Amino acid sequence: MYEENGEVTGLENARERMRLLLEQMRSQGVELFVDGEAALPGDAAARAVHEDSPYMADYVFGDAGNIEQIRFDKVYNG
Repeated sequence: MYEENGEVTGLENARERMRLLLEQMRSQGVELFVDGEAALPGDAAARAVHEDSPYMADYVFGDAGNIEQIRFDKVYNG
């Protein structure tokens, strides 16, 4: 996950892959939310893709069975 120069490459790659996937889904009409507020793909990926991330993704499906929303919400212990 770390290169010799100390860069976090695995996590950055995962975040970029998530951003691209969310961009594609958003272009197909899927709405994105982080902590209850509308979010752009880059913002959602930046918050949700971390080591020990406290965010959980919930998928909201429409009547036809397609994903209409992805909601990233912070999970609290206790």
